[in-house]
Amino acid sequence: MAIRKALLSILLSAIVFPSPFVFADGYDVLQLPSSPTEMADKAPLFVVRKFGDRYYAAGDRGHIIFSDDGENWTQANVPVRSTLLDVFFVNDQLGWAVGHEGVILHSSDGGQNWDLQYDGLRYGEEGLVYYEQLAAENPENDLYPWMIGEMEFSIEQGADKPFFGVNFYDEKHGHAAGAYGMFVRTEDGGETWEHVLHNLENDDFYHIFDFTPLPEPGKYFLVGEAGLLLVGDINERDADRVHSVPWEGSFFTAIDADDGAVIMGGLRGRMFRTTDAGLTWTVVEKPDTSAIVTLSKLPDGRLAAGGIAGEIMISADDGQSFSMTPASFSVGPVFDFTPSDGDTLIVAGPRGIQSASLAPIQ
Repeated sequence: MAIRKALLSILLSAIVFPSPFVFADGYDVLQLPSSPTEMADKAPLFVVRKFGDRYYAAGDRGHIIFSDDGENWTQANVPVRSTLLDVFFVNDQLGWAVGHEGVILHSSDGGQNWDLQYDGLRYGEEGLVYYEQLAAENPENDLYPWMIGEMEFSIEQGADKPFFGVNFYDEKHGHAAGAYGMFVRTEDGGETWEHVLHNLENDDFYHIFDFTPLPEPGKYFLVGEAGLLLVGDINERDADRVHSVPWEGSFFTAIDADDGAVIMGGLRGRMFRTTDAGLTWTVVEKPDTSAIVTLSKLPDGRLAAGGIAGEIMISADDGQSFSMTPASFSVGPVFDFTPSDGDTLIVAGPRGIQSASLAPIQ
C-alpha cells in the first residue's frame, strides 16, 4: 500500500509540503467539491485498490473513481478538492479515503458518494482540547504539555498536513496515519476520531507512510520516514519503536507474505525482509531500481513491487528476491498498483489508470 531520484523528491515535496489550502479569491479546497470531469481516470492518481468486486482509485483534486471491471471508470461525488492518497473498504458499502489537508472521507454506498468526516482544522482544535484535559488530569506528566504545544502549532499552521494511509479492522474500528506522526483512531466508524499521537514511540514526529499486519493476531507494522518502524496492537493504544532496522532511509510501503514474513521497500530501491516481527532482517535480493513505493500480493501468492520510475518486479519466494518483468517502464512512473484479472496489474500514476501485463513477451 502506498504513496511516493529527482521525481520522487518532487512527489514527496508535493505530498508532505502541499501548497496552502486557501488560495486567492477565497479558493478553499475544503469548501469546494471535486469537479466532475470525463478525464478523472487520466488525471494523476496516487492509489488504486480492489475491495470485493470493485476497484477504487483516488488522487488529484479530490478525484475518486471506481470500476467493476477495471476498464470503465465512474467518478464519485466528493465534497472536497483535496488531493487524496489512500482508500479502504471493509465491505461492499462502507469505505474511507484520506489525503491532504488532513481530510478523512466516508462512503456508505460503495464509493459513489462521500462525506467529510474529519479534516486538519479539527485535528488541531480537537487535539488541543484533548491534551489540555489530559494535562489537567495528569499534572505530573511532562508529555502532555509537549502535545499541547504541537496542537497549538497545528492550529497556527492550519490544515497543512496530509494523512497518507487509512485502515479499518471492522465497521467501527480503524486508524489514519500521516505526516509528522499524525495518528488518529476511531471506535465508532469515524463519527469521532481520537488522538493517539502521545502513545506512539515516535518522538521525532517522523512521517508514517504505510501499514501491514503481522502474523500474530491484532499486531501490525507502521513504516515511515528515516527508518521508522513501529509495532502496534489493535487492542492497545500504543505502538513501540523497532530499533533493529538496518537502515535509516525512509520506507514507503510494506506487505505481509504468505509465509508470515514482512517485506518493506523505500528510498534508493532498498528492500528488507523479516520473519520474526523485526528482531532480525535480511536484505532482499533485487535489481537496482528507483524508490520502491508500492507492494502488492498477486492471486497466486507471488508479490509484486513497483518503483516510482516505472520498474515492476515479481517475487515467487515470499519476498526473498525480486526479478524485473517485461512490464517494467511500460506505463511510465508508478505510484501504486493492484492485481486485475489474469496476469495483469492496474496501475495508478501521473497518467491516471493504466494496465500492465505480467505475461512474458512471446
